[in-house]
Amino acid sequence: MNWTVLDFVIAGLLMAALGLALVLLFRLKRSRAYRAGLFLFIVTSVLLIIVIGAVGIIGGSENDANMLYVAALGAAWLGALMMRFRSSWLARFLSVLALAYIFVAASAVILRWGQAGAAWPWDILIASAVYAILWQVSAWLFGLDADIRTLKGNRP
Repeated sequence: MNWTVLDFVIAGLLMAALGLALVLLFRLKRSRAYRAGLFLFIVTSVLLIIVIGAVGIIGGSENDANMLYVAALGAAWLGALMMRFRSSWLARFLSVLALAYIFVAASAVILRWGQAGAAWPWDILIASAVYAILWQVSAWLFGLDADIRTLKGNRP
C-alpha cells in the first residue's frame, strides 16, 4: 500500500465526523431502537468507507468495482436525508441497501471481478454478507421504532 498524507487526513475527518455524529446521536430524544439503528447506520457507513479506501472488498482498493458499494451507500444516505431520517423510510432504504450489497457480491463473482485476490471469491462474499447483515439489523431497528411510534400515535 502506498499511503499518502491525504489518506490520513480523510481518515481523520471520518473519525471526527463519526465522533460528532455519535455525540449528537446520544442527545436525541427518540426511542432506543431508533438511536441503536442510527448508531449502526453511522458506524457501518464509516467502517465501509475506511475498508473500501484501505483495502477494498472487490480485489484491491484500486478496483473501480468497489465504488458500487459506495454508490449504494450514497443513495441510502441521500434517501435518508430527503425523507428527514424518518424511521419507516430508513427501514425501507436499508433493506434495499442490504439487497444491493448481495447483488453487487453476486455480480462480482459471476463477472469475476477481483479474481486476482488471494481469497477470491470468499473475501467478496463474506464481506458483502457482513455488511448486508449490518444494514438489515439497522433496518429492523428502524422498523421497530416505526412500530413503536405508530402504537403511541406519533408519525413514523
